[in-house]
Amino acid sequence: MKIGEVIRTYRKEKQMTQEEMANYLGVTAPAVNKWENDNSYPDISLLAPIARLLGITTDTLLSYQDELTEQEIKQIVTELETRMLESDYDTWFHWGMSKVQQYPNSDKLAIMVTRLLRSYGTIVGLDNEPKYDDAIVRQYEKLLDSADPDIVQETLFDLYLRAISREEYDEAQKYLDQIPNRKIDTRTLKASLCVRQGKIEEAYEAYERIIYMSCTDIQNALGAMISLELQKGEVERAELFTGKLKEVLRALDMGRYMEKSAECSLAVYKKDKDACISILEETLETAGFSDSIRQSELYRHMKFAGSDSARMNTLMGKMLLKDYDENDDSISFLKDDKRFQELIKKAAANAEEMK
Repeated sequence: MKIGEVIRTYRKEKQMTQEEMANYLGVTAPAVNKWENDNSYPDISLLAPIARLLGITTDTLLSYQDELTEQEIKQIVTELETRMLESDYDTWFHWGMSKVQQYPNSDKLAIMVTRLLRSYGTIVGLDNEPKYDDAIVRQYEKLLDSADPDIVQETLFDLYLRAISREEYDEAQKYLDQIPNRKIDTRTLKASLCVRQGKIEEAYEAYERIIYMSCTDIQNALGAMISLELQKGEVERAELFTGKLKEVLRALDMGRYMEKSAECSLAVYKKDKDACISILEETLETAGFSDSIRQSELYRHMKFAGSDSARMNTLMGKMLLKDYDENDDSISFLKDDKRFQELIKKAAANAEEMK
């Protein structure tokens, strides 16, 4: 990030106009405008006052913290995932945010950490706590100014999902309208270009990622269609779509956990105790779908921020407690079943390890 971008980013964060900044520094507003557009640079004697005004160090102002490598980002995200199970949410949250502030030039790190913080906040029921939600929204707003259009698009998507979860549908539409509708899939073009350039390993990874993301899209679409059919009472069609979803997940090596999860909506609708118990047992006993993908030949070139099996099982326990809340009327038929009670105890024991 150039010095002009740093000044603009932190000035906006402080909700300060160019004129206000100019008055404080004893320069003109056009001078500040030229700095931010990299048409000129501040005098060396102004660097310390600018840094103090913006609440940053001169190192940050001069971008001495360079863009992180993919490996460095992976290491930070992996450490964040490890700390997730070793500390309370507040401590973990502030550690993650401190890393984003430490490397202000890495928008990729920022989007990955912010997503992880919000996702886990949702699991533990703290995603709507103002002190966490406000910090996450501020970080997303900064990312909307990223020079990387992919980061901006991912940020808009996350803000759209947040608005949907809060039933703020007008806000969701606002973000949706800003997401570009790309008619050309650049992922395929990128993979083809890698082949032409002889970057075979990168080409494999690009194609594998297309398969993985396409499977996710299919899973989301079919899952939504299953829910719609059940709302209409069309059980046979819901069963048909569930079968097709399982076939897709099996064919693309998404793992036994994901196949069983595909049956969940149908099992709850039918009040099928045995099927529900089987799904819940699978949820707790498997390490989630990431291990299956890692072991698959289909995704052998893809890089994943590592969540080991033990950590994933513990996380699954916490998710199970949230998903099967005692106030959820849809699963009232399960609450007196001793097998269900034992599974909830097991989930609680796993979740306790996270404290």
